[in-house]
Amino acid sequence: MTTQIETLQKLINEAKSIAFFGGAGVSTESGLPDYRSNTGTYTELEQQQLDPKKVMSKRFLMEHPEKFFNRPNTRKTPLLPKPNAAHLYLAELEKKGKDVRIITQNVDGLHQVAGSKLVIELHGNNRHFHCMKCGREYPYNEIQRDEQNIPRCPIDNGIIRADVILFGENLKPGVLDRAKKIMASSDLLIIAGTSLTVNPSKNLIHYFEGNHVVVINKTPLDLDLTVDLTIEGAVGEIFSQLSASSI
Repeated sequence: MTTQIETLQKLINEAKSIAFFGGAGVSTESGLPDYRSNTGTYTELEQQQLDPKKVMSKRFLMEHPEKFFNRPNTRKTPLLPKPNAAHLYLAELEKKGKDVRIITQNVDGLHQVAGSKLVIELHGNNRHFHCMKCGREYPYNEIQRDEQNIPRCPIDNGIIRADVILFGENLKPGVLDRAKKIMASSDLLIIAGTSLTVNPSKNLIHYFEGNHVVVINKTPLDLDLTVDLTIEGAVGEIFSQLSASSI
């Protein structure tokens, strides 16, 4: 175990409450694309002269559903991704009694699949679906698509969409307030797999009033707060070297 991993393990062991703030980099080792890397979702769309903020917006969904549901990047996403070492470790910490609260920018639901209970999803969950016309909820395996690959409600032919926040939409009521309370009441903050470039998510870290901040990322972050430990690398790989047995 390297010195950095040992330091991270010590901080986790000694923390009374942990806020884990994660982005797309937490799930890339589960086969999901990130957003802003050279092979990320946004980069791929831009390479095809497509504006990510436009083609991933509610307006585009309503006006061009056939294009929205046939975006090039959607074909690279595994149907049922599985949790990686990061998701599993955090869930195991919680299972052993550690106060771990997760704030995620991801919509994959992998923290819950791994077993975590205290999860705030800033941008929704793409494992949950509803009809935009009647509001009826659907599990993924019951969704029917028309000849243009558009998910349709069999009741009223309304478009079925995932419960995620698209560009041009506000976060669900109460989500930010709950995330702020988690930040303010934790004594260790772990920031992982995120570029922290998008509001309002990037401002959440300013509500942290605890003792220690750890950053785990493939690329450096320019943060205006004191960071105790920075580890550059893949999030899942880093967490695979930790042990929950000493908690």
